[in-house]
Amino acid sequence: MRKIAGYILGQALQDEGDFVLWRARDHEGKSVLIRALRSERPSDEHTRQLDHEFNLQHDLDADWAVYPLKLDRAEGRTLLVLADPGGLPLLHQLGQPMAIDRFLRLAIATATALGRFHDRGLIHRDLKPANIIVGEELDAVRLTGFGIASPAPREHDAAGSRETMTGTYAYMAPEQTGRMNRSVDLRSDLYSLGITYYEMLTGALPFTATDPMEWVHCHVARVPPPPDERTTTVPAQLSGIVMKLLAKTAEQRYQTAAGVAADLQRCLDDWSASGDIATFALGTRDSPGRLMIPEKLYGREDEYSDLIAAFDRVATGGKPELILISGYSGIGKSSLVGELEAAIDQDRAQFLSGKFDQFRRDIPYVTLAQALQTIIRRILGQSEAEVALWRADIADRLGPNAQLIVDLIPELEFIIGKQPAAADLAPNEARNRFHTTFRRFLGAFAQPERPLVLFLDDL
Repeated sequence: MRKIAGYILGQALQDEGDFVLWRARDHEGKSVLIRALRSERPSDEHTRQLDHEFNLQHDLDADWAVYPLKLDRAEGRTLLVLADPGGLPLLHQLGQPMAIDRFLRLAIATATALGRFHDRGLIHRDLKPANIIVGEELDAVRLTGFGIASPAPREHDAAGSRETMTGTYAYMAPEQTGRMNRSVDLRSDLYSLGITYYEMLTGALPFTATDPMEWVHCHVARVPPPPDERTTTVPAQLSGIVMKLLAKTAEQRYQTAAGVAADLQRCLDDWSASGDIATFALGTRDSPGRLMIPEKLYGREDEYSDLIAAFDRVATGGKPELILISGYSGIGKSSLVGELEAAIDQDRAQFLSGKFDQFRRDIPYVTLAQALQTIIRRILGQSEAEVALWRADIADRLGPNAQLIVDLIPELEFIIGKQPAAADLAPNEARNRFHTTFRRFLGAFAQPERPLVLFLDDL
């Protein structure tokens, strides 16, 4: 048996991503759960997640959450010790379609636990089967994995913040990707719940992808086949509930976990009585208890149409265009452009954004660098074969002047490697050389088959 900080480690209940969850015995022989970082040199952000989950203990209840007991340190790592409610993560029960009766009982218990969590004014942001612990009794469901939970009611993921996406790509709500120009709220967890239900009913995820940007595209733009089309034993009414949860915009989903649980309970009553589920209107008992204003732009239809038309002209004709948007502060200029970003098919275009900062005006080209850092980080998230293609193309375009762009965007060095210093030139010649090199660099991303949209905010 392996020991860590005096705990005897047993079964690894969850071993994915950056964290491992063990069942263990403490100093007194009592069964506990231990969440620890896989790496012996964890990042500050991952350590903060464990601290954050522990600090939520006053908002959690052992009836519906895996309760954090204390933080320990061992071998240079932080350990989060949790109460052991028994049972296993839902992840262990997936891989094939679940029996309908079992699904309904688990689904109701999960929605109920999520509703209790939401009642505390919190958004989970990483709801998935690995973070749902199922006890021996099917109604004994507890949530865990609160490391990135955030306060409700709303938190805005600004356009252009895609490199800071948190959560698990396969279960991430469209607005969590930063691509939707929409806030993250309690309904984001309901989308993740829908992904989980889909996997329970069909034995598979609704989408498959190989890299982060492909996952983003799936959640934002693709509609999966309904569960009853993939697995014929799934009743149509259950399939409808799942597809409602998977709506791309939050306004079209269920608005509360309680509303989901109510419809599922009605399905369970029918199934228990007759082995079938009657058709009924969904969401009739789904009341959010507060005013939910749809996040749509009003009175900007003409301006939005102008932006879309400009993009279509550039995409089809190849001639660059400059659009200037003016107006008083707070009038919604950035939100308007965010609507354009959400409308652009990400397979057809690259959308980059940078924001001018009055306190960084002394740093040349800082806003362009901010925008281009986004695309460099996207490339670094791709496969080695794809990175190699980018490496060859960028190095060929920049030639002996590549260090000029590395000085502007240090992350580029991770793609093209260390570069020799550029030759010294007179000021005017140096400026012209930089502009020429920068245009060549942009040319790697502004292609006829995939135009580049560059948004500079607060110009």
